[in-house]
Amino acid sequence: MDFLNKIYAWILKNYIKVISFLLIIGLAYGAYLYYFFQAQKKDQDAGDLFLSFYNSYSVSDFDEEEYKIVIDAISQIDGASIYLAMLKSINAAESVKVNDLQKALAELLNAKEILSSKSNNFNFLKEIIDLRMVNIFIDLEDLERAKKILSNNFTTYQTNKLILQGDIFATEKKFKDAKKKYVDALARSENETQRNLINLKISTLTE
Repeated sequence: MDFLNKIYAWILKNYIKVISFLLIIGLAYGAYLYYFFQAQKKDQDAGDLFLSFYNSYSVSDFDEEEYKIVIDAISQIDGASIYLAMLKSINAAESVKVNDLQKALAELLNAKEILSSKSNNFNFLKEIIDLRMVNIFIDLEDLERAKKILSNNFTTYQTNKLILQGDIFATEKKFKDAKKKYVDALARSENETQRNLINLKISTLTE
């Protein structure tokens, strides 16, 4: 009881400090909740804009003007939104379709810059961007830059990495090395369509 009495007496003597401390804690927690929910709302708003564009894109042709409007709207909400990277990846794919590889590469580089500040939760998306860049560099016959990207670690898309490494060796007419990469990819792949593609690549190699 004597100990409790001492605590009670200390609180009475220092009640202003106690109240101030509790008030600071309460304000800090309130500020945290405010910014947390603001960030959640921004992400939700950006996500809604992206989904609206993507749903329209999936059932009709790519609309460049609509793309620019959505990019601008999301940029105003969050200039580093993950949805910007996803939109730029879509635009890059459309640019590849019309053989505008430089524009596609610029969009992918912008997407990669956005993703560089994101956590490891988005590594799968970083790998997709890297693989698309490699495909472009191969088309541009810039094999050294393609190899440099493929020297990075891949976890989600390791099989795709091996296939592209095989493609580079095949382009360089290093058919034994190419076959080894394809065989390694075949051993890892569980996708039947992908396995058929790998087997086709192996069958077309000429010693």
